[in-house]
Amino acid sequence: MTDRPQAWDEERDVVVIGSGCAGMVSTLLASKKGLDVLLCEKSSQVGGTTASSGGVVWIPNSREARAAGVADSPERVKEYLRHLLGRYYRADLVDAYVESAPAAAAAVQEGTQMRFKLMPAMSDYQASLPGGMAGGRSLEPERFDGRRLGKDFELVRPPIKRLMLLGGLSVDKRRIDEFLNPFGSLRNFFNVAGTLARYAMDLTRYSRGTDIGAGNALIARALLSLRERHVPVWLDAPLVSLVGDAHGGVQGVVIQRDGKPVRVRARRAVVLAAGGFPRNPRLREEFAKDFPHDQSVAYKGNVGDALEAARRIGAAVDTELASPCWWTPTSKYRERDGSESTILYGYLDRSRPGMIAVNAAGKRFVNDSNSYHDIVYAMFKDGVHENSRFYLVCDRRFVWRRGFGNMIRPYQPFLGRYVRNGYVARGRTIRELATRIGIDPDALAATVERHNGFCKTGVDLDFGKGSDPYNRMFGDPAVKPNPNLSPIAHAPFFALRIHPASLGATVGLKTTADAQVVGTDGAPIPGLYACGNEMASVFRGFYPGGGSTLGPGLVFGFRAVEHLARAQRTEETRTAMAA
Repeated sequence: MTDRPQAWDEERDVVVIGSGCAGMVSTLLASKKGLDVLLCEKSSQVGGTTASSGGVVWIPNSREARAAGVADSPERVKEYLRHLLGRYYRADLVDAYVESAPAAAAAVQEGTQMRFKLMPAMSDYQASLPGGMAGGRSLEPERFDGRRLGKDFELVRPPIKRLMLLGGLSVDKRRIDEFLNPFGSLRNFFNVAGTLARYAMDLTRYSRGTDIGAGNALIARALLSLRERHVPVWLDAPLVSLVGDAHGGVQGVVIQRDGKPVRVRARRAVVLAAGGFPRNPRLREEFAKDFPHDQSVAYKGNVGDALEAARRIGAAVDTELASPCWWTPTSKYRERDGSESTILYGYLDRSRPGMIAVNAAGKRFVNDSNSYHDIVYAMFKDGVHENSRFYLVCDRRFVWRRGFGNMIRPYQPFLGRYVRNGYVARGRTIRELATRIGIDPDALAATVERHNGFCKTGVDLDFGKGSDPYNRMFGDPAVKPNPNLSPIAHAPFFALRIHPASLGATVGLKTTADAQVVGTDGAPIPGLYACGNEMASVFRGFYPGGGSTLGPGLVFGFRAVEHLARAQRTEETRTAMAA
């Protein structure tokens, strides 16, 4: 335990560390319980990784799904998770999640500015498994007008800049086609013109557009809700240490603020929700040494400082998971100054027909229409080491219609600069392309020929591409007989090297089903909770569906607050009876 201070500078009922989805939800729900709560964020803006995410939460049996007539049940959800997680299935956590998810999503919206809507077409990521669903288990935040926050809008961490148009315009992905073809119809023209006019006005007052969606909307809505409840939010206030008590519990925190340590007593609890360790090379080596990677798209401040603070007072880390991180494919782009940027695998081209993923032997190793997490997990199973290489391969027609790697947008006539700076390789034939990327030409040619044969029959005999509802979400209905299979046949041909990158950590602090942090002795540490990516994932390194990272943050933040509120009521009852 850390040394106990002789005096406190501040006192609160609850102190929450971190301002992503889990931290915001925990703070908001604690305030709704009438608790005096303080939110501490290490950076100058709120949102963490959530702010640049899709903002989706996986909430089976939500009230939104029931209202839409979705036929689901807790038993079916558990059946799906049992088949997906296999030997890693932890019944106490799964039962708690499935039981509390609908109530958690409802509670965070009641009396607040938080709003979610059903994504009826968002399939589970392994929907073909028993208990899987082709839609109805994922919710997304409703879009938000950032002007409602006034000057506080600048406190919301912006999305990844390359994913915004014109450097600061957040466009709903459902409207991408309008912007790619603004003159395709009068409706497209007026919608795009109106959006650009609004954006121009925004830039006279703000640093970016204020019509926001996805995770940015989630965080903005949560911040507005906290402001309306007058909940204090400390920015530039990193956690220094947890303060233990004489009974093995936690009684407060030390926060760095204005260059000075501030001792804050937490009368009821400290909730850790600081995003885990994906940006810490030392902790990646400790917990993910069998999954070597040097790329991450998580918020740069997610370096495991809260996890380390908990370990210093005796908290246990749960490593009994199938995978230590959530994954996504990325590429590397050499900037003009010589530096390299990590480029997130884009949804314009991801999983679309006419592209395959191959390894250094020129062979397919995965159904590339599977989820981003599953693609990288397959990369690791195939073998990721210093000399391993993985590529996406396609033809010019694909690049023209879909773009490539999120750097190359659709309908670009000239690609020479991307070839010259090494972002993509180009060949007049498949064999020439193979030579340029150091792959056996005969092997790659045979792989492409076999793939093209599957396009004629519509049946991928090797990986089943297009056979799963999630695959078909990203298919092209105009492509027959399989919307996920289109031949690679129109020269020139292109290859993009892909690299594994973490979205966040699944390894985290070991907890009970009520998000109580567990010590190395196996007992809960009184007064200490963890949720979000600070807590070891309920899904144990698997990815059930859209929102499998933020969903648990919401649900176990809810369960943590419910548990500490029950403990408070029990204590008050005992005090009253004793009196």
